[in-house]
Amino acid sequence: MAQSVKSLRIGTVAAVAGVLFVLILFVFGFNRVDEYEVAVKRNPVTGAVAPRPYTQGLYHNVLRSWTNYPLREVQYPAGGQAERLDALTSDQLQIAVDAAYRYRINPDSAVHLYLTVGNENAVASFVYNTYRSAIRDAIAEIEASDILSTNRTGISGRIEALMTDRLNPRGLEITDFFVREVVPPETIREAIEAKLSREQQVQSEEYQTQVVVEQANQQRAEAEGIRDAQDIIAESLAGISGQRYLYWRYLEMLGRIGEGSNNMVIAPTEGGIPLFFAPDR
Repeated sequence: MAQSVKSLRIGTVAAVAGVLFVLILFVFGFNRVDEYEVAVKRNPVTGAVAPRPYTQGLYHNVLRSWTNYPLREVQYPAGGQAERLDALTSDQLQIAVDAAYRYRINPDSAVHLYLTVGNENAVASFVYNTYRSAIRDAIAEIEASDILSTNRTGISGRIEALMTDRLNPRGLEITDFFVREVVPPETIREAIEAKLSREQQVQSEEYQTQVVVEQANQQRAEAEGIRDAQDIIAESLAGISGQRYLYWRYLEMLGRIGEGSNNMVIAPTEGGIPLFFAPDR
């Protein structure tokens, strides 16, 4: 009887231990890869790395270590912010650049990325260091006096191109890069602002000159029109036909005056000049 009880206890303990082992193995003995991740498998004993990446699924950890990588875009700095970095121009003047970037991992290159760079944190550091060196190299190609006159999109495109050349071979893709602000040295800023102010003043003076010239041309055109009209009238009134027309207009006006309500008496003189007399009231 005692022997059976002892055997029962041993069986119960073994069953409980087995259940606990299974639970521990289930909780801690598997690696989960979500739909937005990719994983690389490595044998911790031999150091061998599987030649292909693993996509979504549940994989056991027996004689295996796993490195997961996110497939979603990663933005730096996070939260839509920008980081300010100082860089030297080709003429050795320091400027500040506010920039940010987004990148993602090519899932087909996850194994190569693991072998050449490392885990997720190592990848983030690698991209960040590439970003810093690309900014310095891009700004070093520009003189400080050309910073504000150079399109900001052009500076952004040059930095992105440098990053792409260095990251693509590792299986990393820059999906967006933008420069929020480029701050030149104060002396350069003042000189450029003074230059822009002078250019704006010259443009304003040129515009005012154009307005004055245009007004003078309009007045000249109006004067020429009046002169031409007077020449045409004078020409039409010259000669016998012109005199007859004037005489007819003279008689017409005398008739209108005579028909007026003032009842004035009109007596033309021999010279053709009318005299007007008011009637006695």
